[in-house]
Amino acid sequence: MTHLRELLRFPASGFNAGPVAEDIYDWQATLLGPPSSPYEGGIFFISIRFPPEYPFRPPIVSWKTPILHPNIYKPRVFHPLLVTATWRVGAACQLLQALHDMLLHPKVEEEDNYLADVALMCVLEPERFKKEARLMTKAHAMN
Repeated sequence: MTHLRELLRFPASGFNAGPVAEDIYDWQATLLGPPSSPYEGGIFFISIRFPPEYPFRPPIVSWKTPILHPNIYKPRVFHPLLVTATWRVGAACQLLQALHDMLLHPKVEEEDNYLADVALMCVLEPERFKKEARLMTKAHAMN
């Protein structure tokens, strides 16, 4: 899989990924909480399953580490890149970068989130959101 070679040749800061055991289509990834975000210092585990039709269909991404985020309702993740209708053929590292960036810039529009109450908190009470997200990060992603 050329995407694995790309990740190994050009490692990125903020995330890492690779196959689990012998199955080239079953990956585990880790995302580091971005600096200056409520997730800073956290390590978040993600499972990525590439379908046989990849790269013409998006992978299935499952979030494993508890997190307070409007686009993540463990294990489901909402990101336009993961929707078949809006998927564009791209490298795994682009997807991981997009997920990492999502931690800095949550999607809070009504149709873009799983947790409407958390999206509202992001918009109407940003300091409360940051405080609660930091607490959850410390409790689940910093051990």
